[in-house]
Amino acid sequence: MLKNLLPSSERLNKILTLGLPIIAGMTSQNIFTFVDMMMVGKLGPSALAAVGSGGMMIFTFTGFVFGVNSGVQAIAARLKGENKISEIAIALNNGLIFSFLSSIIITIVAIAISKPMFMMLCNDTDIAKLASDYFVIRMTVCIFAISNYAFRGYWNAIDKSKVYMSSLIIMNLLNILLNYLLIFGNFGFPRLGVNGSALSTAIATVIGTSFYFFIAYKDSRQEGFLKKLPSLNEFLLLARISLISSSETVLTMLNCAFMYWVAGRISPFALAGINILINMQLVVYLPAIALGITLGSLSGQALGRGDKEDAHKWGIDMLKVGTILSCMLALPYLLFPEQILRLFTDSQEVISASLNSTRIMGITLGLEVLAFIFLDALKSLGYVSTPMLMMTICNWLIFAPLISALVFYFHQGLFSIWVAQSLVNFLLGYLLFSEWQKRHWQKELA
Repeated sequence: MLKNLLPSSERLNKILTLGLPIIAGMTSQNIFTFVDMMMVGKLGPSALAAVGSGGMMIFTFTGFVFGVNSGVQAIAARLKGENKISEIAIALNNGLIFSFLSSIIITIVAIAISKPMFMMLCNDTDIAKLASDYFVIRMTVCIFAISNYAFRGYWNAIDKSKVYMSSLIIMNLLNILLNYLLIFGNFGFPRLGVNGSALSTAIATVIGTSFYFFIAYKDSRQEGFLKKLPSLNEFLLLARISLISSSETVLTMLNCAFMYWVAGRISPFALAGINILINMQLVVYLPAIALGITLGSLSGQALGRGDKEDAHKWGIDMLKVGTILSCMLALPYLLFPEQILRLFTDSQEVISASLNSTRIMGITLGLEVLAFIFLDALKSLGYVSTPMLMMTICNWLIFAPLISALVFYFHQGLFSIWVAQSLVNFLLGYLLFSEWQKRHWQKELA
């Protein structure tokens, strides 16, 4: 029975060798985010809501170029599969140029509109002020955050995901230490509250990017790192993949912002609760995304070798691994919902608003991840237009109108938003898996 549930030992070993460092890196990021949220949660529901709203909008703005990760990975993985060793890092050079140019525009626009944006989003003056200050501090190092996306795509494409894992662990450990010092003013440091959390993350991001540059310069010079500029055609190819993938990310994050806005209209406690729930959700989503990135690398290398059957088969293998792992990770939410929520907040109002949603996550998350495995796999391969269309339909033509009706017309609470999200994710997972099975992506990428 177990033999049918898992891939062959050889293929499972390859998945784990490449995928575990990515999973470990992303999981460590989420664990440390948990600790971050616990620290900020001690400042009260307003601080918790502000950091959640600010962080979500940071992901929205950097999402405009998040696809550089997919662009670099798709191109570098194919070059590796074709055994063009001396050209692989040109994809990274390309990604860093794209990151630098785009981050200048994004930073200027984001900081300019931050105050009115959060006044509209939060519906509470105090929360909006805290969120705006948090957002501006972190957006000042936007160039470093976006460069990290390019590096991540490169390391994953060339089977060096341990570098990505190491950097994330360093960044997050440093972030927690600085949080402890700057949020609460320990050991003589200034007590900066929410701004201390933002400054800690900004410093950790700069150091993490510096680590990536050091490792790439030391180990990837023979692959062309900082030796050769991309041609115009190479730059345009990466820009096309990156911008289409980024468009999907932005639309998804704007949909998340809309969900925050709707929750904020229910109550401040629902707004704080949805911030906790999304971070809890990421404990299961991030490993699934990591498996999707791993699938993109393995399938991309197979396509580079000209082996289309193997490229497709990796998807079925990853589905088996991802479903089992996700069900295991989600189970505690069903069994111990209140105990887990109390790790983040002492507010009984926030806990009450979030309790049933936590239980439903424990039941549904194991199957919801199907969407994220195949979404990130297809994006990592450079097949981005169709997944973007599917995401847009599910998020904006189904999910957004549905939760609007539930909250504003039927006067339902946070639980209704979460049930609606689960149902829409089931639909998206079915559509993306069907697309994988039809193999249209192989024809487009041939």
